[in-house]
Amino acid sequence: MRSRGTTTLPGGDADRYLLVEQGNGTSGSTAVERPRVTEERRQAPASVASPRNLDRVVDDRGAGLAEFALVLPVLVVVLFGIFEFGIAFNRAQAIEAAAREGARLASISSTTAGDIAVRVDATLAGIPLDNPPNVTVAPGGCAGREGEQVTVTVTTDHNVTVPLLFDRDVTLRGEAVFRCEA
Repeated sequence: MRSRGTTTLPGGDADRYLLVEQGNGTSGSTAVERPRVTEERRQAPASVASPRNLDRVVDDRGAGLAEFALVLPVLVVVLFGIFEFGIAFNRAQAIEAAAREGARLASISSTTAGDIAVRVDATLAGIPLDNPPNVTVAPGGCAGREGEQVTVTVTTDHNVTVPLLFDRDVTLRGEAVFRCEA
């Protein structure tokens, strides 16, 4: 491209446009009006990194680390809460299953309370509990009570600890009701 100078345009905008010839100078070349680049237009926008704002760009990199340092403790507490809830829920489900197994055995008329406690303990053998479970059979067994209901309740205490938030004991309880058989 080769500049041929300025031209007068309608409206008196001669200082804003530049007449530029495109092509290789042969008969097929055309003249095109292009906006003249002024000093204001040459300056980069403020969002582009220039030597003036390089310090600001470098300082912004530390902001992510500071935000992460603020969010990390909250994230860790939530994560521990999720773990503790999962453990407590797993143990509560195991207590419920042990009560169901105990009630199934209690529904047989020849079963004693000791047999029921042994079955409940065997069902909970793979579950790490903080305290041994308490087994209650109401109304005491099925001997001579065919057609009535027997209820087995299993309870135990579980310690729930979430760092920086709380540390308390909750009672996990499972209950099952079966009809007494002959």
